Amino acid sequence: MEKYKNRQLNSNIFISMSSRLIFLIISSLWGSIYSFTFTRIDRASSSTPLSKLNMARMLFDETKAIGYVKPDEVNFPSDMTDEWELDCYSRPVLGEDGKKLWELLLTDSEGKFRYLKPLASNLVNSRNVRKAVEDILEQSPVKPKCIRFFRNQMYNMIMIALSPLDVEVKPSRRTTSLYMWLQEREENVYRFMTGYNPQLKQQTILDYDVTQPDRLSDVLRAESYAFVALPSEVFWDGQVNAENIKKGRLCPIKDLPKSGEWIHGITLFSKRAAAVAAWMNGLEIAFIKADLLGRELLMHTDIRTQLILAPLMDAQKKEAQMFEKAKTEMQGYHFISVQSSPDAEEVEGFWLLRQFNDSL
Repeated sequence: MEKYKNRQLNSNIFISMSSRLIFLIISSLWGSIYSFTFTRIDRASSSTPLSKLNMARMLFDETKAIGYVKPDEVNFPSDMTDEWELDCYSRPVLGEDGKKLWELLLTDSEGKFRYLKPLASNLVNSRNVRKAVEDILEQSPVKPKCIRFFRNQMYNMIMIALSPLDVEVKPSRRTTSLYMWLQEREENVYRFMTGYNPQLKQQTILDYDVTQPDRLSDVLRAESYAFVALPSEVFWDGQVNAENIKKGRLCPIKDLPKSGEWIHGITLFSKRAAAVAAWMNGLEIAFIKADLLGRELLMHTDIRTQLILAPLMDAQKKEAQMFEKAKTEMQGYHFISVQSSPDAEEVEGFWLLRQFNDSL
């Protein structure tokens, strides 16, 4: 891993004039590719008989569940980061009083620090959220430079709560560690709790992003792009790391397959690649989506913004479908990169991203 630490990310682009997928291959290890297969990751059936589910709830030990954190207990790991992520929202569980369970979750960008505080529904307000976060800030040996939150429904309350604090508050869906923790709790904690009701998760119009996509200025628009793929092992063995991608960011790879799979993505080609990468580095990039209905390639940023990267032509429809299918199979993992041309040996920017289920 050390030998790759200070080396720029080198790549070769294999481009076919047909409708085949374009592969972005790390040149040091991958000289040619002949074929590969997709492996579907099937989820367990959700049609568990009620009697078995009730039995599971009777035997359920919350303290041993993945995603469990003892309420109000504070532990600060020595390697926690200075970028934090916060969620304050109701859960699909009714308490003995018949009211929804509310929780305040706080974690760092790598998911190493986790803090949970249950809140009575009548005490959910900006003052109490600020007090809870202030208490943690006073105890923490690492002061965060920013705190991100992703819920548009809670925008006003959280902004009012955190704005007086000496920390940058970022409305952003770039909260991978928080999403992962919520997913763990949904799958392993909430559904086994007494009072769990999946209907409480039903979404309303307020939960959806209804903004129209914005067009990029001509200066920032790439001349062309390609659907590409990388073997998953390059993220584990150090070939792709924070030091050799120039501009960009790598999300946590805890759930990323260590080998044998392909992570699909988009490569933008621009003569102003360095400037485009620098501009993108200032965005809160959440994920990339191929909108087959709207026939557009979209980049989702901050808490609700959509930017049109490029149109989707008929010739690219199959590749766009494959990109979305592969993203689902790889639990949302995908990437976007920027290069000056298909022949360039270095990338100017690289972002490993992960898209999560909207119902979280």
